[in-house]
Amino acid sequence: MRKRTLLLAATLTTGLLTALPTTASAAPSGLKGDFNGDGYGDLAFSAPYAKVSGKSMAGYVAVMYGGSAGVDPTNTARYKTFSQSTAGVPGVAEAEDTFGDALAAADFDGDGYTDLAVGASGEDVGSATDGGSVTVLWGSATGVSGGTSVKDPAASTHDAFGRLLTAGDFDGDGKQDLATGASDASVYVVKGGIAKDGTTGGTVKVTAPNSLQYGPDTLRSGDVNKDGKDDLVVVGRVEADADDPGTTRSTAWYYPGAATGPGSVAPTTLPGGGVSAAVGDINGDGYGEIVLGNVFTRDSDLSGSLGGKVTIVPGTANGPDPATAHTLTQASPGVPGTNEANDGFGSAVSVGDINGDGYGDLAIGTIFEDGTTTEDSGSTTLMYGSATGLSTTGARTLTQASAGVAGTSETMDYFGSDVLLKDLNGDGKADYTVSGVFENEGVGAITAMLSDGTGISPDGDRSFGPGSLGRTSTYGAFGANLLG
Repeated sequence: MRKRTLLLAATLTTGLLTALPTTASAAPSGLKGDFNGDGYGDLAFSAPYAKVSGKSMAGYVAVMYGGSAGVDPTNTARYKTFSQSTAGVPGVAEAEDTFGDALAAADFDGDGYTDLAVGASGEDVGSATDGGSVTVLWGSATGVSGGTSVKDPAASTHDAFGRLLTAGDFDGDGKQDLATGASDASVYVVKGGIAKDGTTGGTVKVTAPNSLQYGPDTLRSGDVNKDGKDDLVVVGRVEADADDPGTTRSTAWYYPGAATGPGSVAPTTLPGGGVSAAVGDINGDGYGEIVLGNVFTRDSDLSGSLGGKVTIVPGTANGPDPATAHTLTQASPGVPGTNEANDGFGSAVSVGDINGDGYGDLAIGTIFEDGTTTEDSGSTTLMYGSATGLSTTGARTLTQASAGVAGTSETMDYFGSDVLLKDLNGDGKADYTVSGVFENEGVGAITAMLSDGTGISPDGDRSFGPGSLGRTSTYGAFGANLLG
């Protein structure tokens, strides 16, 4: 139980970088999540607790290039790992830096190639223990190389800068901004563009309407109201009972994008709270739905135990509509599985169109789901979007015991720690990537599954861990922060 609690707190609050062949005249694709501009979506993730250069929990990140067959861990020319011991990356790998404990991807310098922002919340900065840092690794036609430190806009007011990250064009000026979270109750939006010399467009401070006991837990972005500006979703825990300071409840807020950045108008409080969040268009109307996964919710049907729930808040021209939000648990009609105590339904959520029908589908992680003979092996649920919203038709559960899924279902794998629906083979349909960050006692592993036009294909699946990328297979939470 202690391992479970520590890992959950750490992971849920939460490629080829040498070039593929190209020509000097080749133009970048401009595709979001394409770090080398070849037109295929790429995969980024981290191992924030891995040992680097002999330093425990120094952490590293990895980028794997997509291609016609998806990602390929057997081809050393199609991936690279980065740490603070990598040439060109600012800083020095030190114990408990946790480089990679947050990631965000966007074209920050406007050159057409996606860049990768990396948080290291445990980094000591000057005399500030655990002051935290953010580094941008730069995409290019020859892959990701080098990096630039992003200045902390409020270093004296918090620690753990870079504990949370998300990117988007929040002010609609065509430049990608970077929203950052730390130990205080505010979110600092570093406005784009961000240049390789560290120059930025300034900073916007967004303060939550309630005191966040531990700072924000989750940041996500997306266009909910279809106005061409990305909006900001902030999730955190607030004091639930003034007479009992030890109790907290999870709360989420929506901040619309604006010409001056998010926070210029009062936020909308969202139902459900959570530890995971995603923004995506599930019903195909052009407005982004906000999806919140809350593994800490107490279910009266389970005698108050933690079962987990997922709340979907529809998007409209006026922003999210809490009045029409609906909640799913494993007890909901048509949702696969059984609602059980401490399953962690909603540990991760992702929206993407896996069957190419124009509607966003929803992947849900259930980190502590027990298998037939395995405890906390984990599972995922896949549900399909439609013109009327999320449908239960064809909904299915996938585990490492499912036919066609690579790997073996074992106790405490935590399969479903993170999920990602993202097209990695260029066929216009989202592929399905799942991590189990505690596989092999905390080493971690990733399962990458290709879509076949209707769902998940039994062919082309790959399961891999740090050893496949030339890294030592020791404790590290490999596969955290799946991003594309």
